[in-house]
Amino acid sequence: MKSGTIALFGDPALRVKAKPVTAFHKKLHRTIDGMKAVLLAREDGAALAATQVGIPRRIVVIDYLGEYIEMINPVITGSSGESDDFEGCLSLPGFSGRVTRARQVTVTFQDRNGNPVTIEREGPMARCIQHEVDHLDGILFIDRMEDEFVFNTATKTKLVVKDLREATQS
Repeated sequence: MKSGTIALFGDPALRVKAKPVTAFHKKLHRTIDGMKAVLLAREDGAALAATQVGIPRRIVVIDYLGEYIEMINPVITGSSGESDDFEGCLSLPGFSGRVTRARQVTVTFQDRNGNPVTIEREGPMARCIQHEVDHLDGILFIDRMEDEFVFNTATKTKLVVKDLREATQS
């Protein structure tokens, strides 16, 4: 891990398609623990994908809505409904944009010991899971936006989504 540094938009690491984890050992546990520490050190984040810290592996940690989840090799196996809401990203701090996603998802993954797990989530947690699985495939939330701008309400600034897409293409 790059000493806990989160890759920002424009960093090619964000467009990498992560490889599956095949070895479940102490090194993986240290990686997960390190990712958790990076996430918990931030007050503005709900989740972190390994690709955001320069690790091209299919690992996600989520600490959101009072629930902590570690997902290794997550695959969304089912979804239903539709939800249109704003979301942000630790890799584009302070900015958010409106994204349409499934309202409910079923996701299958492995825990840190390689055991299979399947969960169903809906609402904001389903949105969070979809956002993070996208990261593992090199997809950013701006790729799913139809609106022209992302906004930073604190600074009252906006960025053009088309420009962000061009700046983040590999």
